[in-house]
Amino acid sequence: MDKVFIEGLEIEALIGVYDWERRIRQPLRFDLEMAFDNRRPAASDAIADTLDYKAVSKRLIAFVGESSYELVETLAEQCALLVLREFGVEHLKLKLSKPGAVRGAVAVGVMLERSRADLPPDEQVATEAAPPGTPASSPAAARARVVLPAAAMPARRGANRLRKATSRCYLSLGSNIEPEQNLRSAVAALRERFGEVQVSPVYRTAAVGFQGPDFLNAIAVLDSDIHPFALNDWLHALEIAHGRDRRDASYSNRPLDVDIIYFGELVLDGPGDFQLPRPELHHAFVLKPLADVAPDFVDPIRGVTLARLWAAHPEHDSPPQQVDLEL
Repeated sequence: MDKVFIEGLEIEALIGVYDWERRIRQPLRFDLEMAFDNRRPAASDAIADTLDYKAVSKRLIAFVGESSYELVETLAEQCALLVLREFGVEHLKLKLSKPGAVRGAVAVGVMLERSRADLPPDEQVATEAAPPGTPASSPAAARARVVLPAAAMPARRGANRLRKATSRCYLSLGSNIEPEQNLRSAVAALRERFGEVQVSPVYRTAAVGFQGPDFLNAIAVLDSDIHPFALNDWLHALEIAHGRDRRDASYSNRPLDVDIIYFGELVLDGPGDFQLPRPELHHAFVLKPLADVAPDFVDPIRGVTLARLWAAHPEHDSPPQQVDLEL
């Protein structure tokens, strides 16, 4: 059986059962195999005879981007039925992956197979057969399109309102290679992407775990409109753009080091060493600027404010040296 496939189609969507998942768009990955007789386009060399994978991709991007389901099972089912219904596909396999949803796993998700026999009876017969695989927006499909009853269309759940919600994030910034220039550049990039960014005072700290120049450290506070895993990836790219080699040892010189300390009140383990809250609170150069900008924030694990955590810190009476640097 011939097939047309789409591999690794990445789309962000509201998906999940937890409150934080209802506010932040998460990355999803789609892999599709669609049964299609490719002999006709092979003979004609005409795109009108193909199953237009670009049209399928664009339709899924539009649908998934507007969706707001709790379960990946529901979203996968609706996507499969959409492709069967609108593109004349007889049979398909669909895999929906949710990266980083389980600690230690690259991704989790569902795989399913569906055919036109899975559509409601009144959706299985067209008034006039269009060529299989004809894009839903084409004239041929318009002539042959089945008129669906309103009840057959999946309900939407206020995705437009939820998609614009944000979560307050606290990021630690550090640099010991051209630190003033790199910290200024990093904060400028954060403001360009996320808008208003509050920055703590800057502190000078000796390198920890290795011999090297002193670090300059600060905390940046912003409202993120993307999932914490996506934010983490964006921050890694920011580090690399400033000359960071992420293959470096844990203790080494850094042109730029940026970590998510808090993402709202979220407690989460992800791929690699991703962890929220980050465990670096035992460092004075992280906790002191955090207490400066958010003294009343309650740590979601310890249940006490940052001001109280700093007051109990061993270095409270000999804090890091504050630097006169405007970020």
